[in-house]
Amino acid sequence: MVLPFVASYHFTQFGYGSGGPRVRHAFFSVIWFANVWEIWKERNNGIFNGKDCSILRLVDKIKLLSFSWLNEKFVQFSLNYHGWWLSPLAMLGYG
Repeated sequence: MVLPFVASYHFTQFGYGSGGPRVRHAFFSVIWFANVWEIWKERNNGIFNGKDCSILRLVDKIKLLSFSWLNEKFVQFSLNYHGWWLSPLAMLGYG
């Protein structure tokens, strides 16, 4: 169980709760950071500019960002964007 106000606990649970090899932990860490970054940006955009983003649009932004970060970080990342956009977890062997 993770306390709701401690972000580092959420990061640890998300990254290491997946089990499996170390590279999988790294993949999930990148996905976690992409989620947090996009949610933070949309939150600030809504507060300072009065613009709201739909949940589906936010998920699409997170998928695009996580795909581009994973593609840059891992040379062995050979997944295509179309498959990633349709089902990211399936592409990692979780679906």
